[in-house]
Amino acid sequence: MFNAEDDQSSTTQFKEFLSQYSCSPDKTRETSAAKLGKLKNRASPYRKQEFHKSSIPTIEEKVSSNPDIIDFNLKVLFVGINPGKRSAQVGHHFAHHSNHFYPCLIESGFTNNEIINYEEDVTLPKRFNIGIINVVGRDTRSSADLSATELRNGIPSVIKKVKLYKPKFLCFIGKCGFDAFEKVYGTRDKSRSKDFGLQSLKITWENDNDDKSQNEKDGVGERFTKVFCIPSTSARVKHYQKSDKLKYFKELNSLINDYEG
Repeated sequence: MFNAEDDQSSTTQFKEFLSQYSCSPDKTRETSAAKLGKLKNRASPYRKQEFHKSSIPTIEEKVSSNPDIIDFNLKVLFVGINPGKRSAQVGHHFAHHSNHFYPCLIESGFTNNEIINYEEDVTLPKRFNIGIINVVGRDTRSSADLSATELRNGIPSVIKKVKLYKPKFLCFIGKCGFDAFEKVYGTRDKSRSKDFGLQSLKITWENDNDDKSQNEKDGVGERFTKVFCIPSTSARVKHYQKSDKLKYFKELNSLINDYEG
């Protein structure tokens, strides 16, 4: 026979058994809120730092230009793309220890076998009739950080310096510098230009204000500057090794010697 009292007793015992595993919703909420408050007050290593206006670099801090190494009637004016971080830091051109510019300059005969380094760049015009400028004055980690517009905007200044100082040869160190020059100054006929070596483009610098008799006294015969292009001397350029670059340095020096001879 069914006994209601026994059934009620069993139900009560079962509820008591379950109660030991139950939790209070209110208590849980309070605990979670307390933990959240502690977490908010705890410093997180991933928390973003406050942004201050004073931390924004000014234009003067962003732009850093190495001085032009230049003089009148140089046999060659080298044109770098822009200063690297190391060059901007020390204030000398092609200053990174891995750059091939000075080794190639020495080994190709431009310095008459004298050993020089980047710290002597200011002496190049007087000692060897060589100059160095850049297309863009702003320093970057890589020339790839420069936009095509920034490169093109630097070309008029290069041309102005050539017309003023009248070097016999203008040599771009790096194809992107020459490409910008060709777009601004040259022809759209790509068949007339080479990747590297002597280019068909010339920069004429004769104008109505030129004193031809003075130029003859100065030994200036032809009234234009020839244009040459060499692969970037940065060691980051893997497509061209130092031996490839040295070949073009030697070719340029040979052309200059023939021109002056």
